[in-house]
Amino acid sequence: MFSLKKIFVILLLAFSVVALFADDLQTVTAPNWFCDAVVAKRGRENEKTTDTFIDELWQTISSTCEKYEMDPVFIAAVISVESNFTNAKGAGGVLGMMQILPSTAKSISNLLNLEKPSDWNQLLTDYKLNITYGTAYLSHLFKKTGSLTSALESYNGGKNKKAYAQLIMSQYENYKLKHEAELAALSSTIKTLSLTTEATDVTADASATVVSSSNQTKIISPLFAVETDFGTDTSVPNN
Repeated sequence: MFSLKKIFVILLLAFSVVALFADDLQTVTAPNWFCDAVVAKRGRENEKTTDTFIDELWQTISSTCEKYEMDPVFIAAVISVESNFTNAKGAGGVLGMMQILPSTAKSISNLLNLEKPSDWNQLLTDYKLNITYGTAYLSHLFKKTGSLTSALESYNGGKNKKAYAQLIMSQYENYKLKHEAELAALSSTIKTLSLTTEATDVTADASATVVSSSNQTKIISPLFAVETDFGTDTSVPNN
């Protein structure tokens, strides 16, 4: 049986976990490995990087990947290799974080029915637009080929496409290990804190009035003056 105090502590813990990933439930907070990667890569290009920028970039990647059913860690690896997380202009006229040719973007917009910008040069300055196009295209290629490696080779299309794909897949594996380790550490912390609340059960139960019937269990704690109902009957007994 859960004590009310335990439930209260777990709820506080849940809100704390949400706070790790959201600000006012709108702005996603980037994981530590991503923060480190962005700062290091952009530092090579002498680009200033703020926490707000990193969080907004991760939020863009995450929400776009959710829409197009891609792994945000994978897209982060693509951006890392392509542009060092900067709005770069590359050889041959490729633009932005995912290094897209305007001509390719136009084809993608027609193929996937994407909203067209007023100026295709926005692919250089608007990383949200750039990531939308790049992710949508990679998602299309992945569904077509059934392989991330093959999708990357098609995305690149150059004579060094195999080496390019291998480089990104290597970066992806590196980031994925860090991401999974961070999630495991967070899960372990949650489990430890949850188990800690077990030790408070006896005290919490002693300070609570428990009312039971065939279809309900109510725990009324004088400490929090809150009722927790685990049944269908919502009536409160008068003390």
